Amino acid sequence: MFWADKLLENIKGKQVINDSFTPSGIVHMGSLKGPVIHDTLAKILKEKKTEVEFRYGFDDMDPIDGLPANLMDSHGKYLGEPLFMAPGLKKDETFGDHFSKMMENLLKDLDIKPDILYRTSVLYKEGVFDKAIRIVLDDVEKVRAVYEEMYKKKLSDSWYPFQVICPNCKKLGTTKVTNWDGKEVEYECLSNLVVWAKGCGEKGKVSPFKGNGKMVWKVEWAAKWFTFGVTIEGAGKDHASAGGSYDIAMELVEKVFNAKKPMKLAYEFFLAGGKKMSSSKGLGITGDELLEVIGPQRTRFLMVKTEPNIAVEFSPKDSLAIPSLFDQYQAFSKSDEEDHKRVIYLSQANEQEDIPQTRFSTIAQLVQMPNTQNELKEVKDWVQYAKIWIEKYAPESEKFIIQKGVPQLNFSDQEKNYLKIISERLAKVSSEVDLAAKLYEWSAEGMLTTNQAFAAIYKALLGKDHGPKAAALIRSLDQNFVKKRFEEISKL
Repeated sequence: MFWADKLLENIKGKQVINDSFTPSGIVHMGSLKGPVIHDTLAKILKEKKTEVEFRYGFDDMDPIDGLPANLMDSHGKYLGEPLFMAPGLKKDETFGDHFSKMMENLLKDLDIKPDILYRTSVLYKEGVFDKAIRIVLDDVEKVRAVYEEMYKKKLSDSWYPFQVICPNCKKLGTTKVTNWDGKEVEYECLSNLVVWAKGCGEKGKVSPFKGNGKMVWKVEWAAKWFTFGVTIEGAGKDHASAGGSYDIAMELVEKVFNAKKPMKLAYEFFLAGGKKMSSSKGLGITGDELLEVIGPQRTRFLMVKTEPNIAVEFSPKDSLAIPSLFDQYQAFSKSDEEDHKRVIYLSQANEQEDIPQTRFSTIAQLVQMPNTQNELKEVKDWVQYAKIWIEKYAPESEKFIIQKGVPQLNFSDQEKNYLKIISERLAKVSSEVDLAAKLYEWSAEGMLTTNQAFAAIYKALLGKDHGPKAAALIRSLDQNFVKKRFEEISKL
């Protein structure tokens, strides 16, 4: 049974699925795993006629706590401000808006349509979290007890899991709440609370409600489950490890909010060369780049074909990972196994595409050869992906260019003789199939092994000793050009 069907096999009653994204930077491909998994679960529940609400949020109330080097000059002064307040990269947008829109576009491309899309900052302003905030502040001893039990460390009696937006400098990440009188919190904006932002020193009191501040994020996570009635929310391995934020939120929702824990679902990272993908370290690619080169169907396929708790190695650059993924997608689409059919069904996005019979690696060769328009008509849905793969990700061994002049390489007498035979007899061969057979036959006549013979052809046309099917390559070119090139080399 497909892993998601098995997971939801005994689910009963209304289900609320939640997932969210912090819009603080580029959407890495790994950030798409959560939305795809949660959307898959929602689709299956709806298929089962189970009442389900799928919520997807943008946590734009969080403070900016880091920036890429290229934004430090323009946005460094906004470190510590909430994402929804700091200006964006374009006119008339906020920092949070910019990256939220980026993710929204990816969700549309992947055919992910949550029932509710929300901005956390808006919910705070509208008072949606006011009840949860009051519980957290009134029962702060319970919150401290959960932290202390989890981390085996005593917390100060003045520690509160809440931060306000400083009325003076507009920063949130630098404020510390030290008291709550039932109406207002007492706060201080500290210069040394964090290393990535500096507070202004302001002190005062303010109401914690209606968007004046936010719960610290582990508490906020539990507050969302309580407020929305969440029954299912997964988390990546970094949050779901033993004693991590996922576990703390689970304890908080039960012991502070007196609500049921959602079903626990931990999912593993994507790995590149055995290491966790990281855009800052140049490992892996962004969500936009992934969809550009493999399309939404293979993206969903990559996310759902393997059980979430199993790490997936996917190193797209300078490797055959992408052609292999297309091959696996084709194999699943032809398979009679129910799980494979299920994966393909749940991988579809928006418009149905025609799955070619031709292998992706062959398509990638065809797009590099001239005069293959007819062959490419049959695989048109995948031509764009093959072109992008060759241009941006393929190893050099998979790329070839027809050499304009005779390559400056050494050719043995046997190779020259073989190329002469081809040039003299090429006009008499009527089809690619016949030419393929003749190339084998003539290699024996020229006293060359098959590998040596084909290497001579590739060297003559491509300037390297390997390439696509030799007969197909020759037939894709102007036959007079091939004849002349082989004649020139035979006379060297």
